[in-house]
Amino acid sequence: MSNQLTVAISDIRPNPVALRGVDRESLDFMQLRDSIADPAIGLLNPINVRERNEDVDGENVSFYEIIDGLHRYTACCEAGYTEIPVNVKDFDETQAHLAQIIGNAMKIETKPVQYTKHLQRIIGANPTWTVSDLATQVHKSPTWLNQRFGLLKLDPVVQELVDDAKITVSNAVVLAKLPHEEQLNFIDSAMTMGLAEFGPLVQARVKEIREAEKAGKSATETAFQATAKPRKKSELEDEFNSRLVLTSLVSDMKPEEAAYAALAWAIQLDPYSVATAEAKFTENKERIDAERARRKAERAQKKAEEATAAAAKAQDEAAAKAQDEAALPF
Repeated sequence: MSNQLTVAISDIRPNPVALRGVDRESLDFMQLRDSIADPAIGLLNPINVRERNEDVDGENVSFYEIIDGLHRYTACCEAGYTEIPVNVKDFDETQAHLAQIIGNAMKIETKPVQYTKHLQRIIGANPTWTVSDLATQVHKSPTWLNQRFGLLKLDPVVQELVDDAKITVSNAVVLAKLPHEEQLNFIDSAMTMGLAEFGPLVQARVKEIREAEKAGKSATETAFQATAKPRKKSELEDEFNSRLVLTSLVSDMKPEEAAYAALAWAIQLDPYSVATAEAKFTENKERIDAERARRKAERAQKKAEEATAAAAKAQDEAAAKAQDEAALPF
């Protein structure tokens, strides 16, 4: 059930785990804000909220928490509104999360990993639910949900790239099958290859790792391997019209050699393209190694700090115990 009211905007608060953040600098948001600020248009649809309470210095304070409509609310704030219409929903925590999930499912700006973390919160808040139960609630298939939950196995660096749309969800699902340290080796490929090409590449590496584990060995470190990758249509058209690259590339070759050289260039297996790809691979590997070293140092430092804190705590407890014992009558 819901009840439509007009409430003071100061009594409304964003949801602390909102599904989509607001990018105030984006063109879409600025257009929304300008539309709402226009007296001839204004806020066309009320936002959805639920009533909440909290204790502040012993006093019970009521407010409205946003379920859906954070962008409209923010635009109203920037447009100078003092009150806005709202639909007050009688939702509990799980129902509020589900409403966000369903309401944002088809919005392209929703970030895949953030979306999945909300799904995880719903499961966590309902221990008796299965993936099938959740699938029914959010109108998705269990297979789709299991693939999405795989995104939570990604290294945080990769998760950020997925949410920034630099890695497609389909490639991310495949990439999640690798351990974190291996995922970082495939970032560039995940960003540039299609699933048809990227999937088999990752699956081959997964197979290598599994076979090495069965044999009780460590998988060999990923080495550079030149991979055929068709050039973009625009590159081929530009070269067809200009004839700059291939003319230079095949100028001293026999017809058959020239044909193979042109084909190699078209799939980026010519010497220059291979050398460029290898240089990029080496640069990426060095960056990954540096990141691993940094994380290792951070873990070591954290472990040392925890050990120091534990030792100090034990020392304080021992001192307190000795003090208590000294105070006891003999």
